[in-house]
This record gives sequence, C-alpha cells and structure tokens, in this order.
Amino acid sequence: MKYAFILKAVLHSISHRKFSVFTSIFAISAAFAFLAAIGCVSFGLAATAVNSSLAFPLIVGPAGASDTTLVMSTLFNTDKPAGTIDYEVAEKLEKDERVSSVFPIARSDSYMGIPITGVESAYINEIVSRFWDIDPMIDAKDIFGGQNINCAVVGAKAAMRYDMSVWDTFFGSHGTVGDEDAHIHDFKYKVCAVMEPLNGPEDFAIFTSLKSVWEIHKHGHHHHHHEDAEDEEHEHEEAEEEHEEHNHHEAEHDEHEHSSEGKITAVLVKTKNPVFTAALEREYSENGFTSATDTGRTVRKLMSYMNKAEDAAGFFSYGTLFLVMIMVFVAILTSVNERKREMALMRTLGIGKLPISLMIFLELLFISVSGIALGILGGHALLAFCKPAIDFELGINLEPFFFTEIEFRGAVYTLIAGIILSLAAMVKIYRMNLVEEIAKD
Repeated sequence: MKYAFILKAVLHSISHRKFSVFTSIFAISAAFAFLAAIGCVSFGLAATAVNSSLAFPLIVGPAGASDTTLVMSTLFNTDKPAGTIDYEVAEKLEKDERVSSVFPIARSDSYMGIPITGVESAYINEIVSRFWDIDPMIDAKDIFGGQNINCAVVGAKAAMRYDMSVWDTFFGSHGTVGDEDAHIHDFKYKVCAVMEPLNGPEDFAIFTSLKSVWEIHKHGHHHHHHEDAEDEEHEHEEAEEEHEEHNHHEAEHDEHEHSSEGKITAVLVKTKNPVFTAALEREYSENGFTSATDTGRTVRKLMSYMNKAEDAAGFFSYGTLFLVMIMVFVAILTSVNERKREMALMRTLGIGKLPISLMIFLELLFISVSGIALGILGGHALLAFCKPAIDFELGINLEPFFFTEIEFRGAVYTLIAGIILSLAAMVKIYRMNLVEEIAKD
C-alpha cells in the first residue's frame, strides 16, 4: 500500500514539474541522439570503405606513391594521383597467372569538381550491373568500344546534383577543381549512360574511356573558358586570343620528350588469392618503377584512424552526457528543497524515510531511462529522415536503425550514472531531518 502511494506520488510530482522534467529528459536525449549519429555515420563510412577495398585487393601505381595516396586517388577519388605509369604494366599484370583480372585507370580532369576517370569497358561492367538510363545506340557490355571516344558514364548522385542525363554534353576542366577560371578542355563529352546508385564513391564520379584521356592530353585540347564573357562584339578578338594561346600550349607540348598516350595513373588488380596479393605487392613495390599496396591492409589502417576519431567524439559525447546528468541531479535536489513540507506531511501520515527516499530515486531513474529511450528513438528517426541528404553528400550507405557499440556503451554509462546519482539523492533524503529543515525555514 505504501509503495503504491509512493508510485502515485512520483507520478504526481512529475506531472506538476512537467517543464523541469521535460527539459531534463530532452537534454539527455539530445546528447544521446548525437552519440547515435556518430556511431551510425562512422559505421556507414567504415562499411563503404571495406566494401570498396574488397572489390580490388591490389593497386599498382607509380613509384614513390604512398599506400594511402594509391587508395584515396583510385577507389575514393579524394586525392590527386602521384604520377603515371606505362600501360604496359597493366598488360604485364593481365598475363600473370596469379591475376584474375586487371582494370587500368587514368585520372583525366574534372567537371564541377567531380573527377573524370579514364577506364575500359570491363571496369564499368565490374562495378555496375544496371543503368538508370543509357543511350540505346550504345552496347551496355562494351560501353567504351568502337568509336565512342567522347562517351561519358556518370555516377547517379553526380547526375542528380548537376541534372545530367543521356545525350547531354559538357567540357572537362584541367585539374581537380572546376571553377570559372580553370582551363577548360575543348574536348566535348557526351553522356552515354547514368549508373544506378552504388552507395559508394562511384556515385560522385564520371568515367570516360582511356582513349579519350590520351586524346585530350596528346593534342592539348584546352583553352580558357569564361561562360559570362561571350558578347558578340568581342567574339572575333576572343577567337584570336584563343588561337594564340592554343598555339602557345601546342609549342609547350612539343617540347615534352614523352607523350601522355599509353600512360595511366594506376591499375586495379583482382588476384586469385591473398597469397598472390602479398607476392605481387612485394614484386611491384621493389622493382623501382612502380608501387603497390594491399588495399585491405591500407583500408584497415585508415579505419584505425577513423576509429580514433570516433573514440574522441564519443569521449566528448560521454562527457556531455555526464554533465547533463549532473544538471538533472542538481535540479532534483533543488526540487527537494522546495518540497520539504510535502515530505514532512508524508512522514506524519506514516510514510517512512526509505519510501520517501525511494520516491526521489524513482524520479531520477525515470528521467534517465526516458532520456535514453527518447534519445535512441529520436536519434535514429532523425537519421532515417536525413538519410537521403547524408547519402547524397557523403556517398555512404547509411543504416539509420543500426545500434552501434559506441551507442550501447553510452546507454550503459548513462544508466549507471543515473543509478549512482539517484542513489546519492536517495541517501541525502534519507539522512535529512525534515522537522529541523522546516524549522530552519
């Protein structure tokens, strides 16, 4: 009977302190939702990186290139290539009995900051099985075959961002940043296909044929491009300046002793087993002409750095949760001082110290558990709502309702902190002499 009365008293207290209780629960849930976001986004990034690394166990690039540069510039398109190697390297690897398939790539230029990468049709067949849209005149299995030298295959999210569709044309910028002052190649690309979403770096990439990359750099197809400076009265003057600049670049190009034709930036290699991967990595790293990296090992190394960042973010989130719990504890103690007369009345009705102390314990525990539950539900619901934007901007396959380890630890730590603080408040109430406290007031 007494404990039923205590439960009713707890509910009565919560209902009369709605704003204070709601604020406390919201503070805990907000901190916990942030923790849930850290865990899910980190997991999504790790899963995307691991899936990408499993596709191509070995990467061979120019001598002196670091493992990280090889991976980031080929699989993730977030770094500049370290240099070039001869196409013959890919041909040699293709003849190696330890290799199942090779995919030479050549970083071309960029369009609006999106990298344009030269590949062969086999690479497109390897990474995508279907297209959102494709030119009906193009063979999907040999998309860069024949005379399709201007053909470009666009990633799903790149096409969405810049409203690109089949038969659209565009010009690539020299380098990796496509601003208005960049050198624009006069080599016109035509969108031949738009890939289906892959939830990876390929969604923010544009692929063209190796032949187009060699053609661009062989003949120096570039000029300064200013979209806003095309007034008709200056057209002839601009044409003359463009012609002079083109001749200048042609002269510079003729001075180079080597041609870019036949040059690639790296080779993605699929080996028959991990032992062959290790052997080929050693061979192509020690010959003095190329560098090679075990993709899985390099990605695991990158993941270790990411885990450290996740741990650091988690540490600050745990600290925030602890401070919130202290705030809730102080709020409860403040409310206790305001409810001395109420508790004294309960003592006169025959309610002992332990049940009254238990009432405060249950209030704090209710706030802690409610904050955790609301944080879990609210955090994952918010991630589900933001999933399209997160996937689009980060290029990761986010799992909004995946409960991660960092989130589990956060729930345990918060619950333990809530129980400890609840017990501390309970002890304080139990040791309080209500008659003396009221007399003081």
